[in-house]
Amino acid sequence: MTDFIYNTMPWYKDSKKIKKVVIEDGVTSIGKCAFSNCYSSLTSVTIPDSVTSIKGNAFSSCSSLTSITIPDSVTSIGGSAFFQCSSLTSVTIPDSVTSIGDTAFFWCKSLTSITIPNSVTNITIHVFLGCDKLESIEILNPDCEIYDSADTIIKKVTIYGYTGSTAQAYAEKYDRKFIALD
Repeated sequence: MTDFIYNTMPWYKDSKKIKKVVIEDGVTSIGKCAFSNCYSSLTSVTIPDSVTSIKGNAFSSCSSLTSITIPDSVTSIGGSAFFQCSSLTSVTIPDSVTSIGDTAFFWCKSLTSITIPNSVTNITIHVFLGCDKLESIEILNPDCEIYDSADTIIKKVTIYGYTGSTAQAYAEKYDRKFIALD
């Protein structure tokens, strides 16, 4: 087994009954819409080290999911992967992740801080749109491309990055508070 696809149809009738997910070792990908629309039922997810990608909308609208630890094996997080996970307060993104898709954390209203590892090469538009409680973003890649729009990182967020980095340039251009890491 290499790809885990549980809920390929977002309106799947039993998706509201799933409370806990433990993905078995050997699965390499969490498929598109796998747990989409588990709404208030899904509270816990365990992802094994064999998973290398989390596809688009994999956990979208899982409004009771409060934290997620993405294993070091994951290299990509698909667009809208955690869209409308409104209770999500904590996300650990490992250094293995190189890409985060558009709207990956869109409308994660409880997320307060996030660290983008050095391995991520770009931050796309609307990744954090609707993250009303987001206070800080730490961007560890000094050359990380940040989509050129005031909507990419909301105004009240403090951006942490290196002096002379693209994070600093973005903060200055869009009047965001910047704190140097070095």
